[in-house]
Amino acid sequence: MVPDVFSVADKVTIITGGGTGIGKAIALRFAQAGAPVVIASRKLENLEAVAAEIVGAGGKALALQCDVRKPDEVRSVVDAAVERFGRVDVLINNHGVSFAANVSELSANAWDSVVAINLKGTFLFAQAAAEKMRAQGAGAIVNISSTAGTTGSPGMSHYGAAKAGVINFTTSYSVEVAADGIRVNCVVPGPVLTEGYLEVLRAQGTVAEKLGQGMVMKRWGQVDEIVWPVMFLASDAATYMTGESIIVNGGGPLYNFD
Repeated sequence: MVPDVFSVADKVTIITGGGTGIGKAIALRFAQAGAPVVIASRKLENLEAVAAEIVGAGGKALALQCDVRKPDEVRSVVDAAVERFGRVDVLINNHGVSFAANVSELSANAWDSVVAINLKGTFLFAQAAAEKMRAQGAGAIVNISSTAGTTGSPGMSHYGAAKAGVINFTTSYSVEVAADGIRVNCVVPGPVLTEGYLEVLRAQGTVAEKLGQGMVMKRWGQVDEIVWPVMFLASDAATYMTGESIIVNGGGPLYNFD
């Protein structure tokens, strides 16, 4: 019988930002596939609703409030995952935040906050999870970046810079932990239809429909279309991949549309 190398069944998975949007979709799909999931973010009420849905469907879930900028809180999530489920096999750094503002309007505190959540939080969770994975001799870390980090993001330079840092961190860190059996990869989504992204577009005055039509595939991405590449990188189907970034953006933007 051919083994199902794409399976994430029984892989204990931590998902940051797991209460809404892409993170919620990842949590639900991984749980449906048989993975015990630990979801963490600042808003516990969102996490508890997702965890209740997973448990109600027969899955395993643990919801934990966490500020990804605080090392002690990050480590407490990783420790709780091990205490509840015995190990940590997969970390998905999905958390993120942004708002529309030109550089001339940004305060230093606003810049620091966005960079700390998007980039520092990724570093802190990767560092803490890798300690557990190193002891196990294996593990997979999947960071979620954005095409804002590859093409720039006028009006959200703070977000674009932080997400570019996530891609670079993925490449650099993958080399450091490869000998420990830990793989570090990245998924780089383009425009994906989530309420959070729509709020940013409204604040910028951008017409969402036009942005979708501006892509090669002439539509927005759906959350599940990000879940599947993440699941692939977390599975044994990707055991010879590390330091890579998979761009999932509907073919990218067209530059000749009106």
